[in-house]
Amino acid sequence: MNKIEIVNEFYLAWVNKDIEVLKDIINHKKFGIRNFFKNVMFSLGDIEKEFKKYQLLAFEITNYKETDDIIYSDISFKYEYDNTKLNSFVTVKFIFENSQIIKVYETQNNHKYTRVKCIVSYDGSVFSGFQKQPNLRTVQGDIEKGLKFLTKEDITIHSSGRTDKGVHALNQVFHFDTLSQIIPSNFGRVLNSYLPDTIYIKSSFEAHKTFHSRYDVLSKEYMYVINYDEYDPIKRDYEWFVTDFDIDILKKELNKLIGTHDFTSFTKTEEDKLMIREILDVKIVKTDSHIYISIIGKGFLRYMVRYLVGTLIEIAKGNIDNSILDFIDMKNSSEVRWKAPSCGLFLKEVIYHE
Repeated sequence: MNKIEIVNEFYLAWVNKDIEVLKDIINHKKFGIRNFFKNVMFSLGDIEKEFKKYQLLAFEITNYKETDDIIYSDISFKYEYDNTKLNSFVTVKFIFENSQIIKVYETQNNHKYTRVKCIVSYDGSVFSGFQKQPNLRTVQGDIEKGLKFLTKEDITIHSSGRTDKGVHALNQVFHFDTLSQIIPSNFGRVLNSYLPDTIYIKSSFEAHKTFHSRYDVLSKEYMYVINYDEYDPIKRDYEWFVTDFDIDILKKELNKLIGTHDFTSFTKTEEDKLMIREILDVKIVKTDSHIYISIIGKGFLRYMVRYLVGTLIEIAKGNIDNSILDFIDMKNSSEVRWKAPSCGLFLKEVIYHE
C-alpha cells in the first residue's frame, strides 16, 4: 500500500473499530495520536478506550499532499457522539517511518485563525519556570500578557516543553493561533515591544495548522555550562562553578548515556508514565575556563539532565564508585541524590518533523 492507502485504512479501522488492522499499519512502540477531540493516545489500549467514546460513521479525504514521510490532508468526518450525529472538518498530519504510521495530529480546520511559530530565548533566572502558574512570574505568563496587549485576544501558547525555575533557553519554540492580521513573519518583532528585556523573540513565521510545538519534536539539545576555573559572581546565574573533577572520567561516563535507557533513577516526578528515553548523542567542549556538556535526545524527563550532570560530576570527582550505567540499572530515584543547579542549564535547540 502507498501512504494515502494506509491513511484510508487507518480511518476505515476507526469506522469498523478494528484494532487488528491498526496493529499492521502503526508502529506500536513509537506512535502517538492526538485526535480532533484533543484526546491523546500512545498505546493500542488507549485507542480501544477511544473506540468506546464515539462512533466514526464516514469520512472523506481531500486536498492531501505528500512530502517525504509526511502526509497532510483535509478530512470531513461524520460521527455519532452522545447519540447525536455530527459533522467535523479537520486538517490532519500523518508522519510515517518505514511505511508505518508513527504520528497522527488532527486539528479543527478554522480558516479564520493563523498558526504562528516562534523561536524565543530567555533568561530563566528571573522566572519561576516556563509554564504559567498562579501568582508566580513565568515565561509563558509574560508572553501571553504581551500577546493580550498586542492582539486583544486571550491566547494560550504551546511550547516544545517546560523548563524549570532558573533554566534558560537559547532556542525555545512555541506556537499559538490568532485572528490577528499581523503578518506572521512580523509578529516576533512587534511582540518584542510588549515583552520584558529578559525575553526575546528571535523569529516568527506561519506554521501549518497541524504543526504542534510539543508533539512534532524530533529531538532536543540541552547544554550545561560548568565553570571550573574561577568563581564569577556576575555569571553565577548562568553557570555552575565546580572544581577538582577528572574530565576524562566525565567524558567516558557521559558517552555511556548514548542509546535507549530507563531513566527512572534520574527524575523525582511520577507525572511521566514512561521512563524510557533515547539519547542520540552527547558532546563536551572544553575551553581554558569552561566545559559545555550537550545531551541530545528524543525527549527528557523532568529534572533528568540536571540529575545526570550532578551524578556525572560526583563520579568524576571520585566521590562514588558506581558508574552512570549502574545508577540507570537501579531504576530507583532514591539512589540518585545529586542534582546540578538550574543556573547552568540551557535549552539549546529543538529539531522538528517538518
